Amino acid sequence: MVDRVIELLASGASPWKASNTATEFDYCNGRTDVIALLKCNSILALEAKLTRWRDALHQAYRNSCFAHQSLVVLPWAVAEVACAHRDEFQRRGVGLCGVKDDQVVIMILPSAVEPLLPHVTTRAMAALDGPVA
Repeated sequence: MVDRVIELLASGASPWKASNTATEFDYCNGRTDVIALLKCNSILALEAKLTRWRDALHQAYRNSCFAHQSLVVLPWAVAEVACAHRDEFQRRGVGLCGVKDDQVVIMILPSAVEPLLPHVTTRAMAALDGPVA
């Protein structure tokens, strides 16, 4: 699923204009599947899973310690199931996307946050060869 998400980000078949991406960003609270540097110099974190949406939700929530926006990305059928639990995503400020017909579709918008651990944000920027704030 991670490879598919990277492919869709690169092809423009996603809602984001990422200038660079990286996978398996390792930080003190875990390892994020995909991070992307957006044109507005903010970090987007994506947790991609095939089935375990609750695990992805917890991981995505942890990613908000360094990312400006954090989302879960799932195959469409699984995303529809997860979307029934919209309140769990919204309470944590985590977005939800489904992969459908070769594109990433946002089903629940993430909250834009100011990361709690800016030093980890700086490390993520460096991993993406982006500007260091």
